[in-house]
Amino acid sequence: MMRWALLFLLTLSSPAAAEVRPTVVSLDYCADQFVLGLADREQVRALSKDSVRPFSYLRSRAEGLPRVRSVAEDVIALQPDIVVRSWGGDARALAFYERMGIRTVQIGYASDMEGAARVTREIGTVLGQAARAEALIASMPPAVPATGQSALYITPGGVTAGEGTMVDAIMHRAGLENAATGAGWYSLPLETLVTRRPAVALTAFFGFDDYAFDQWSSARHPALAYALKDAKVVTMTESRLTCPAWFVADEARDVAVALESAQ
Repeated sequence: MMRWALLFLLTLSSPAAAEVRPTVVSLDYCADQFVLGLADREQVRALSKDSVRPFSYLRSRAEGLPRVRSVAEDVIALQPDIVVRSWGGDARALAFYERMGIRTVQIGYASDMEGAARVTREIGTVLGQAARAEALIASMPPAVPATGQSALYITPGGVTAGEGTMVDAIMHRAGLENAATGAGWYSLPLETLVTRRPAVALTAFFGFDDYAFDQWSSARHPALAYALKDAKVVTMTESRLTCPAWFVADEARDVAVALESAQ
């Protein structure tokens, strides 16, 4: 009897037992990226309905995995150990999940590269994939030396990104200065651009059919066309801009490479 008890204890402490990782459901396409990038496929009970859409960066990895509506009854039926969300689902359901014994993990806000690494590390730890998270963080390309060039971020809706946004962090990582001198997200400053024309235009979401394109947007204004007539235009990878994950550093590298190629 003692022998079998010892064997049982040894089994519990074996590497195979120690590597059992929590199962997970993600509730929106930002949460999907962390789950797809960090978790084993066997851990994934379901992803959000948006996991295979064009704005989901790791959508190719989502193929063949279950998808679920972000409503409580559907999520609970899957009996995951963890629910991960950025904004998806009803926030009021989070306490309900906890009462049902399902841990809820809210993805933190990040507006710079350090924040993206921090969030990646946090979610990796929760999923039992700390080593994989550290490997992704270590793979983030380093910053490019400052070029002295100014850049403007442009969307179909006429919105740009200033200080305190991830787009601003991507610009600086790529060696650029942000021509948008305000903070946060706001309308393109046409009056300023006419007199301070940026050297680079970073465009995004113009090819997305479901992106609201305002026909009266400042992105269509003749003044913007004049301000950018000599600018180098780089089309960004939109799906890398929708979530503060490790791959934002890849976007900065690719922007820098595109500008180098354009010279």
